[in-house]
Amino acid sequence: MAEHATHSHAGGDHSHIPSGIKLFRNMIILMVLLVVTWWASTIDFGNVTINNIIALIIATIKAGFVIWTFMGVVHATKLTRVWVATGFIGMVLIFGILGDYFTRQYEPVAGWEKGPNGGASALQREWPPSKPPQPGNNNFRPRG
Repeated sequence: MAEHATHSHAGGDHSHIPSGIKLFRNMIILMVLLVVTWWASTIDFGNVTINNIIALIIATIKAGFVIWTFMGVVHATKLTRVWVATGFIGMVLIFGILGDYFTRQYEPVAGWEKGPNGGASALQREWPPSKPPQPGNNNFRPRG
């Protein structure tokens, strides 16, 4: 007869199933954060950027709470926690880079018109062009 290996854990039951009280507590915390999100959306902090930063901070707290509790990171190994933290740091860096990219002004290029407010625009002078580009035109760049 083949013997089946049994795994015993010293220290008791390790079935990481949260109790009903813990689940109810988590639901209450998430509902409070939902109300905080709604409350923050009704207040004008003076700048759209500040409103967006506050909304992202609250959303990050809620996401971290859900990942920590419901995805089992609270019972995970240290290596798993390092990877979760790395993911959050990477997300912050990506949003920071995109924020920097979207706040820059476009440089005017020959053949592109000025926008209605005098700034550079990404719209060509005519679209679609009424005639094909000519070799003497500044906008003509042959392929190859």
